[in-house]
Amino acid sequence: MTQNWTGKIVIITGGGGGMGQAAAKRFAEAGARTFVFGRSKDSLQESADLSPNIVPIVCDVADTTSASSAMQTVLEAGPPDVLIHTAGINTADRFMAHSDPSRVASEEAWRKVMDINVMGVVNMIQAVSAPMAANGGGKIVVVSSTAGHGYDSYAGVPYTASKWAVHGLLFTARMQLNAQGIVLSEYAPGEANTPIVDKRPVLPTPEHRGAMIQTEDCAETLFFIANQAHSMSVIQLPAYQPFGGMPPPITAPWLPGLQIGGK
Repeated sequence: MTQNWTGKIVIITGGGGGMGQAAAKRFAEAGARTFVFGRSKDSLQESADLSPNIVPIVCDVADTTSASSAMQTVLEAGPPDVLIHTAGINTADRFMAHSDPSRVASEEAWRKVMDINVMGVVNMIQAVSAPMAANGGGKIVVVSSTAGHGYDSYAGVPYTASKWAVHGLLFTARMQLNAQGIVLSEYAPGEANTPIVDKRPVLPTPEHRGAMIQTEDCAETLFFIANQAHSMSVIQLPAYQPFGGMPPPITAPWLPGLQIGGK
């Protein structure tokens, strides 16, 4: 595995915190010129402060104009070698039906989740693929979720729907991009201790968070995938989490966070 990324250009979306920030630090420490995309200038600056190799660029991946503008800034330094797409959101209102109406996902929540989680992937792949292909190829690693491979009740309906869409998108687009010299891979982590967890209706306990996949673990996995010559689909799970859903009886530490019934 190549440890020296000096001279390489890497783009990381969602680079202002969590998994994206940890990945930016990992690639920057390996020598890559690492551009972090995100909507918050302050959080991006926090990432940039971690290394002189990290460059912050304000970008809303759900907006094609914003993604295109951000790419033009990157291209001033050269064509990207790698895109690590970690940007994604969830909402607290994540049910189709619930005795508490505030928990039912609103139209606004649905649109926001689908715009960022699905169209954000589309916009970024389209933004980087042309310059990558013109440069002889590149690598794209998109973070999906185990919620896109099975069912995760705690993840909610909009988020799960978005991740199934992303998984299908990547599965279908892989050979199309490969024909352009671009290696497309998927990283599907299970419960990870990232800021998206803070959007849960019921927050996990410190003990639960400590048992989750940590952002540094995610960064190492993303770095490993980006080093591979071939496409990969990597599913990573914390030791306590089964794959493909939650078999009865629902095991700790999920139960308190589901709140499927009444208040």
